[in-house]
Order: sequence, then C-alpha cells, then structure tokens
Amino acid sequence: MPLKRECSSRRGRPGHTPKKHPHPNKCNACCQRFTTFLFSHVGLCALVVGYSIIGAFTFKALEAPQEKKQAGQVIEMREEMVKRLWEITYSLNILYKENWTHTVTAEIRQFQSALIAHVRDGYDGQGTGQQWSFSGAFLYSLTIITTVGYGNVAPKTYWGKLVTIVYAIVGIPLMFIFLTNIGDLLAKSFKYIYGWLCVCKSNEDKRRRRHPEHYRVHHIVLHDTTPNTHNSLNPSFPSKFGGHLPDEIKMEALQEEISEENDYEKQRVKVPVALCLALITGYICGGAFLFSLWEGWDYLDGAYFCFVTLSTVGFGDLVPGDTVVSDAEQSQQTLIICSFYLLGGMALIAMCFNLVQEEVVLKLRNFGRKLGIIREREDTQA
Repeated sequence: MPLKRECSSRRGRPGHTPKKHPHPNKCNACCQRFTTFLFSHVGLCALVVGYSIIGAFTFKALEAPQEKKQAGQVIEMREEMVKRLWEITYSLNILYKENWTHTVTAEIRQFQSALIAHVRDGYDGQGTGQQWSFSGAFLYSLTIITTVGYGNVAPKTYWGKLVTIVYAIVGIPLMFIFLTNIGDLLAKSFKYIYGWLCVCKSNEDKRRRRHPEHYRVHHIVLHDTTPNTHNSLNPSFPSKFGGHLPDEIKMEALQEEISEENDYEKQRVKVPVALCLALITGYICGGAFLFSLWEGWDYLDGAYFCFVTLSTVGFGDLVPGDTVVSDAEQSQQTLIICSFYLLGGMALIAMCFNLVQEEVVLKLRNFGRKLGIIREREDTQA
C-alpha cells in the first residue's frame, strides 16, 4: 500500500510530465506519403534514374576489374609475341623465306587463338578498359530495363551475370510502370497544348463569324444574371429590353454556349495520328543528325541506329562510343547522351502510343455503333 501511494504521488506531481511515445499512426502516415511521392510522376522519374545510377556503380565495380585484367593480359601477350618473332629472326643466321614464314605462321596462329579467347572473355580490342566505365555501365543498365540489349557489352563474371538477372527482374516492371505513368501525363499535357493552340482559336473565330450578335450576348448574359450590375458592366447594351434580357434569349445563348464548349472539349482531345507519327519521325531524324556528327556515321546509319534503339530491337551492330577511339572523353559523353536519348525516346513513344490508342478506340466504337454491335448505353458506361 505505501508503494502505491508513493507512485500515485509521483504521478500526481505538477512538474512531472510522462514521456510520450511516438504514435504509430504518424509512422504510417509518413510511409504513406513517401510511397505516394515515390509512385508520382516526379518520384518515378527519380526512381528510374536513381535505379540506373545504382546499377551503373554496381556493374562497374563487378566488371571493370575483369576488363582491366583481360586488357593487361592481351598487352602482355602481344609483347611476348613480338619478342618471340625477334628471337626467331635472330636465331636464323641466313634468312630463308620458307623457313622463316613457316615458323612465324605457327606463332601467329597461336597468338590468334589466344586473342580470340580473350575477346570472348570481354576484351574490346582497345586496351583502355573503357567499356565498363560509369557511362558505359549506365547505358548497359538502361538497355537492361528497357529490353534493348545491344549485346556489345555483357557481363563476364559470375556475380555480374547473377546481378544482371536480379536487376532485370526488378527493373523491367519498374520501367513499364514509369512508361505507363509518364506516357499518360505527357499525353494529357500534349492534348491540352494542342487544343489550346489549334482548336481554341479556330472555334473563337468561327463563333464570331457565324453569330456576331449571340457572341455579344454570351459575354453579357453572365453579368445579367447578377442583379443591378448589367447596366454598369454593359453600358452599350441595347435598351429595348428595358435593361434586362428576355428568358428566351438567355436560354438560347446559354444552350449554344454549352453546346459549343462541349464541341470544343471533344475537338480538344482528338490528336491526329499523323501528328504522333511526325513527332516520332522528327525525334529519330534529330537523333540521326546528332549521332552522325559525333560518331562519323552517314545519315542513314544514324537513322537506322535510332530506330533500332527506340523500337527496342537493339541489334548491336552500331553502338555509340565504339568509333570515337581517339577521344575517350568524347566517347564517354556520347554514351551518357545516348542514355538520356533512349530514356526520352521511350517516354515519347509511350505518349504517342497513348494518343494513338485513344484515337483508334474511338474510331472502333463509332464503327461498332454504325454496325449495331455497340449500343449507346454500353458506350457511355465504358
């Protein structure tokens, strides 16, 4: 009993404040906010770029030492080959063409076989170890999650192959979510801009040409609905109505305004398929021009590379960075630009697919209504 009183007295002190533990709902709310931001438009962009950067650092750490090792072995083997050729030449006091050719051919064949084995193990022929640099590994990470897969760069180590499998399992669905999300956002933005630039101005001009009197009524009727304000806001309005609009003119003007606004909304969301194809064609032609300048390709090869890349075919016969051997820094910059070109092109294609899909579905529904396959109720519910 005394212990209970002492405890109760300590609890009842005015200066004593019990410790408050963090409420679990706050943690749940923070996690929910973080998840919401992570799967938002900005969050998904940051997630894809961050995931690619993590993959670049990971693959560089796993594969770069093996690449440098292969390059060192090939250089050492080449120097040894030159030394043996000199020994063969020095050992022959009198040079006979047949004997010298026979001996040197055997050495060259042996060197050729060893060189091919090193190429299969990842030697790129440059001897600089730039294939698994950060820019090369970053492009490799993007080609995995976008399913392009050039094939010119591939992991050779055990852990590199294992990490590639895990990286692709997580990254490919993440890329699909990103393309779906960003494609929908870009499609809505492009439809809004297209409607604002093209449709709004044409509807306004048609409205003024066809109904000049009603166009004036449209802007007056909204002010007339408010009592005692029409005279001050519209001093030039005809006085034959006694300062008030008849109900018939109000209803006619409002109905026409609503019908024209509905027509504007319908026209605003219709983006021509030809415009989407023109956007993709322009993006490919622009990339072809840039890569033809940087890589020394002709324009057709540049357009071929851009199309094969954006269509995720990725043959790998033309890859940026391979032809710019003399300038390693420019080669690395080209790889980074190619990575962002690939990412932006995939987003553009997702946007165009979204726009074309809406247009095709709308035309199929109209065709189905004409044939009687789709009823009006079913179309409105869909």
